[in-house]
Amino acid sequence: MTATDLVALGGVAPTVTPAPADQVNYSWLKAFDTTIAWSHTFLEKVTIKPEVGFYNLMNFANFDLPTSMMSGLLSGSTGAVNGTNPAGHLVNRVGVGTGVFSLGSPRQIEFSLKVVF
Repeated sequence: MTATDLVALGGVAPTVTPAPADQVNYSWLKAFDTTIAWSHTFLEKVTIKPEVGFYNLMNFANFDLPTSMMSGLLSGSTGAVNGTNPAGHLVNRVGVGTGVFSLGSPRQIEFSLKVVF
């Protein structure tokens, strides 16, 4: 069996054109989150649980979150997976948003107090 026979039978995988050399991939999410919590029980009836949570403690800059990631369309324009080069990539940086925790947002601190009885 020759290579021509394989092609005629459909036994050869089709070739895919590679992406242009200067294309970029999605950015990875960089975050350092931690929570410090403890509990104390009074008279075996009431438990208090204070907590302090730190989100993105190192204040990493993040880009390309699920709500603002590159388009999957192969249009070749900036913002598409086959048209975004390094110069047009880091334009959708995560901001502070509404003031409550958002994935990848700048450094935030959360205080919590739970009372269980």
